[in-house]
Amino acid sequence: MGWQCRPPVFSSLPVQRNFDLCRYLGTWYEIKWYRNRPVTDVWGDYAQLWDFKDHSERYLRVDGQARRPNETNCFSFGPWSVDASRGAKMIVKTENNNKGAPVNWPYYVLKTDYYHYALVVYCTSDNYRPNKPCDKQLILIFSRQKTLADKYLKPLIKYVNDYLCVSPGQLQTTIFQKNPCPVL
Repeated sequence: MGWQCRPPVFSSLPVQRNFDLCRYLGTWYEIKWYRNRPVTDVWGDYAQLWDFKDHSERYLRVDGQARRPNETNCFSFGPWSVDASRGAKMIVKTENNNKGAPVNWPYYVLKTDYYHYALVVYCTSDNYRPNKPCDKQLILIFSRQKTLADKYLKPLIKYVNDYLCVSPGQLQTTIFQKNPCPVL
């Protein structure tokens, strides 16, 4: 019997060493993504802007924007309120800047070079515990631009396949239309 890949639980995920939050801030564009559940609402032109919240070095504000397929207008989402006190092991506290119920989603930056790419995994399961499997897991590959060179993308896809148990064919590509969304 051959080796079988088992998706890791969050408590066992290795994150970016010596994570530098200040270098991580700024705009990130989603290049590839995976959800371990059926998706009914696919977004394109997906981008996030990470910044300090109220001049705090612990809490972040994350504004997002995207566009639904075949639509002209972009829409905003968030802002998220994120606790970054544990470096690359962040927690999304709320989806709408403290106006909604707490969500407490683990949001881990597994790999980044800060200038080109970031590999992120997070869990949107209700009452998730990091030592249990995630029912609503998302894996995201981000870039500082709307494209990512193969020299960065291919090793990330291999890592996702080998360690997160998601084959390259399961990763979806985010579509960016010719008419861009406004800059965040």
